[in-house]
Order: sequence, then C-alpha cells, then structure tokens
Amino acid sequence: MKEFFGARTLVLIMAGAVVVGAWTFVGPHAPAPAVTSMDFWEAAGRGLVSVVMVNETFMQNGHEVTAPAGILVTNTADVPVVIPEEAVLMSPHPDQSPPPNPLNTTADATLMNGTVAAHGSLLYSAGEYVLPGYLSGPIWWDLEEMQFWKAGVAFWVGGETLPFALRSLVEHPFYNGPGDNTQTALWAYLRSYPTVVVGKEPLVASTNGSAGQTVRMRLDATNLAVWGTDDASTANVNVTQGIVEDDVPAGWSVEEGSFSVPPDFIVNHTDGSATLGWYEDLPAAQVSYQDNPELPTPYTTVSRFYTLLTPQLGSGSATLPRARSDMNRTGVPDAHSAPVVVLGNTPPEADAGGPYVGNEGDTIVLSAAKSSDPDGDPLQYRWSFTDNGTWDTPWSSDPTAAVRYTDEFSGDVRVQVTDGYSVVDATAPVTISNVAPAIRSLTASEAASADFRLVVAGEKFHDVTFHLIANGSAFADLRVVREPGDPESQAADTGMLSLNLSQPIVATVLYTPGDDPVNGQPNGANPAWLVLTFANGSSVRWFHNFNVQHQATWNWSLGDLRSSLFSQGVTLQAHLFDPGADALTAHWDFGDGTNLTQVFPNGPPGDAPESVIGGSAPMDLMATVAHVFAAGKTFTVTLTVTDADGASTTATLTVQGS
Repeated sequence: MKEFFGARTLVLIMAGAVVVGAWTFVGPHAPAPAVTSMDFWEAAGRGLVSVVMVNETFMQNGHEVTAPAGILVTNTADVPVVIPEEAVLMSPHPDQSPPPNPLNTTADATLMNGTVAAHGSLLYSAGEYVLPGYLSGPIWWDLEEMQFWKAGVAFWVGGETLPFALRSLVEHPFYNGPGDNTQTALWAYLRSYPTVVVGKEPLVASTNGSAGQTVRMRLDATNLAVWGTDDASTANVNVTQGIVEDDVPAGWSVEEGSFSVPPDFIVNHTDGSATLGWYEDLPAAQVSYQDNPELPTPYTTVSRFYTLLTPQLGSGSATLPRARSDMNRTGVPDAHSAPVVVLGNTPPEADAGGPYVGNEGDTIVLSAAKSSDPDGDPLQYRWSFTDNGTWDTPWSSDPTAAVRYTDEFSGDVRVQVTDGYSVVDATAPVTISNVAPAIRSLTASEAASADFRLVVAGEKFHDVTFHLIANGSAFADLRVVREPGDPESQAADTGMLSLNLSQPIVATVLYTPGDDPVNGQPNGANPAWLVLTFANGSSVRWFHNFNVQHQATWNWSLGDLRSSLFSQGVTLQAHLFDPGADALTAHWDFGDGTNLTQVFPNGPPGDAPESVIGGSAPMDLMATVAHVFAAGKTFTVTLTVTDADGASTTATLTVQGS
C-alpha cells in the first residue's frame, strides 16, 4: 500500500484517562463550505506559513536598542490563518531532519492567539518588552530560560500546544518589575513542575480518498522542565511513568506490526474506537548558569510511531483526535497536541487550453495553465500532441509544452493532469494547415557530365581518398585501400555526374598512411591515377606518386578542373523549400517537348505516413538537372514543385540553346 506523509510530522500524547477524543469526518457528499480561514497548524502542514525570529528596534530607558525580540509569522495562503490557542515553537524541533546546527537554534517560545491576514504577516513581540511598554503586542513568551534569542532562525512548526497549567498564567499577564512578571513566573514554573508538551503529526496528510490508505503517525512528548544544583527549588520536575495517549477513531485501524513500540495498553470502546497508551519516563533537563547559552537545552523527548489505515474518505476529510499527556496519571490530561487533518481527494479539473491554430512547421505552445485543483494540491501534466493513445511528454510540473507540427493536422491535443492521487484528461482542437512549397531560386548555367575513377597501385594496405567539390558544395567522395591484386580491380568511381560549369569543380586526393587499417611498409610508395571519362567515351588521365616518407606528396590537389571539361548542355538548379516535412516532387518541362520528374522523399520511401510531429522539417534542398537544348533557339523551362499534400508552386526560366 502507498504510504502518505504530510509536510510536517510529529505527535506524542501523555494522558491517564482512556476517554476517546472527538474526531470529525466530512463525507464525500457533504457540500463544501466556502473556506474563510485556516487553522495555524493546518496551514503549517500545507507549507503555507513560515515562522522566524527577527530583530526589533525600540527605545528602552532613553536608549535605542536592537534585539531579536520579534517572531514573524508569514502567511502565503489565500485566506487568513488563525492561531486559536497557544502554539508552542521548539528550536530545534524533535522532528527536524536533518537536525540543524546547534548554534543555529534559538529559544523555545509560545505564541498567543492571533490572526495572520491572507498573504500577510503578523509580528509577535517578547512579552517582557511589551508589558513595560517598550514594544506593542501581540505577545510571545520565552519557554527556554537558558538559551539566547537569535535573529534569522526559522522555527519548524510541530504539533505542540501550551500545557493547560501554563495557559492561565500567560492569559493574565502582569508586570511588577524586571524580576516579578509573567515571563519570570513562567521560568519559575518550569523549574518547579514537570511540564510536558506533546505533538501529533503529520499535521496534514493527503490520501487518494479510498479505504485502506496508510498514514504514518508520529507522537512526540518533551519535558520542558529544567533543574540545576544551584536552584533554590528542590521540587521533583521529572516525569515517571506518565501516560502518553492517542485515539484511533471508529472505522479506522492500526496496521499490523506498525508500532515502533507497542502500547502498554489498548482500550477498545463500544463505538468501535480505541485508545492507545504508553507509560513513559521523561526526566527534566539539567542546566547550569555556566552552560553555553548559544546551545539548546538538552531536553528529553520520546517518540512513538504507528500506521493508521483510513476508511473511505472520497473527497472528504477527517480531523483526528488530539494526542494527550497525563504526567501524574490523575485521569485528567495536562496537555494535548494540535489537530491533525487527513484529507481525501477531490480530483483536479483539467483544461487543455486552445483552440490551437497554425501552419505546418510552426511551433505551437500548448498550455494547461487554467487547470486547477480544489484541494490546492500541486499538479503534474503530460501531453499527447495528436491524441493518438500515446503520450509525447513525461510528467512535468510545467503546465506548458511546445510542439512543432511538421505536417498538416486537424484533430485534438490531449492533456492529462494529476494531483498525485487522481488523474483527469481534457482535449482541445488543433488545426494545422498545409503550406505550399516555395521555389526560392531557379538558375541555368553551362553543364558537363563526367565520371571520376580513382586507381591506386604500389605498396599494399595504404589508403587513398578522393574529394570533389562541385555545384557549390561537397559533391562526391571515393576511397581505395590498396590490396594485393590487380589495381584496376580495386579502383573506385563516382558514376556519371552532372556538373555546373559556372562554379569551380575542385578535386583533391589525400594519402593518409598513419591511420591505415593495416600499415604497409614505412618506405613504400603508391602511384595513383585519376581518370575523367566523358559521356562520349573520351577521357583525361592524371598521375601522382604518393611516398610514405615524403609527407609533401600526401596531398595531391588537382585544382579547378573546368578547363578539362567541355559543355554538354545546360545545368538547371532550383532551391526548393517547404516548412513542413512533406516529400517534394519536382517536374521539369524543358519547353522542347521533353520533361523530367524528380522525387525528394523525407523519411520512409514514399513518405507514408508523414510525420505530423517530429518529422524532418523544413525540407530545404537544391534540385539539379542537366539538359541539352537545340542550338540557336530560345526555350521556356517550367518547374512545378508539389508537396505530398498536393499543394504546388510553379516557376519559369528562359534558356538560350547553344
């Protein structure tokens, strides 16, 4: 089973009574009331509040003083956050993982009731400065006498609240001087009585709403009482066999074998609920005025874990009973934890945006930004660009995706949205139009046809490479490795090539003995011939001798060969462009009763089916043909280029026969 953890997790209860605490379940069919505010601990569990100690500047006895006397609570929620009872802040908190550097901690504190405005903040000031009039409220109280206050330290918000005995003290503040006020009375209490705070976490847990989901519960109990050998008080502030107690509501159960420490007692009630109890020893922390006040007080905390199995929650939620403590086992709780909320799930609402319109080759930005989740859960998205049953993107927190449609398309795009528990889909129409191909240029120049043949003799196992630049780019390559046997049988040739005489035709032959597959003799030589054969059978031959020991012979450049060629007609060259991935067909009508068709596929033979997305686009190529025109006449050449979707473009060119 999947296990769900909240943003904050910490709970422990000490209580003597075996009375089941109240819990609330809001079922899936209950109308969802408008949320007008949020509890402080629920907001903390959702990661919507932050709490940090800050400096405040004020006048004290005629002097300007800056001290870390403030605790700033910041709310990022869309509704006010209410602190309905005294909240305990611990630094470090037992649940912090990894634990902070001890020097980066500050004194424990308790916040009085207050409300933090939506997207606002609330500054609490130290009571010992508020009561004499140096600062104004609301008030926070120091629960850790022996540690310095430090600005910039953030509190981890756990599930602890102020023990009941201390609430009457802070709710009726007084100030009779620096040594006789509410703050000093608090510290005196912590040296005179065991004082346990309990927390229960996760403060908020999310499930998918179905029965049998697991929530790993954590209970923490900490004795904030201290003692020292220099104390005037000799009171016993240790807890011996106090009770930590928690309730399992009716309809819920504990997963078998999930207790970190089995309870000392379990009481099953007639309504189907149960009470879990542990007997715990919590000695008070020993302190001294010689201790380093930069470091936290060495409190004792006990932690207990177990796993709850949920009933069917659907889109509803449940507020679990609070954990409790009873230090003296009187049957009356002396502290309880903050409430814990377990959420079912309301599926998100998906919106694929659109409609989307563009041309083939365009990049379309798809957006599901209008999707939402009623529970405020973070969303993940994935897309099918053609709604063909496959997903084209992985899950991502980005609601947008960019896709290039490389062919015309009329259909839907589908987005799938998840909040981690439910998955919903939405579609939007997409219309991608075909764009006719373009003939960006059409030129004519004198042409020649010839075959290039490379022949190598001499020392075995050396290789020779031929490179030809023609028609404005690299045009042909040959490679011969000299093997035993007749050199003519090992020659390589290009086949008959159509060459544009208006541009250089440059041939280079390279000899690279250093990288031969099998090295020949270090003193060997390889004579080579380049044979140029024309369509009428005539030929031209060039000779060069490569020598292993003479590197100057390794590069044989024949330069521009146009002087060795003769015109055999006209080379027609067209620059063709299509923004999509369409195969192109070029039909040449030479104007003399003859014609020629060229096909330029893109992808598989026949380019069927064409790639709506991910195709090789744009199609950008040069179409070249050679044609012999009758001398002394003028001809109109018509080029028609058609894409695979049937759109076409035509261009004409006048050619003079020679």
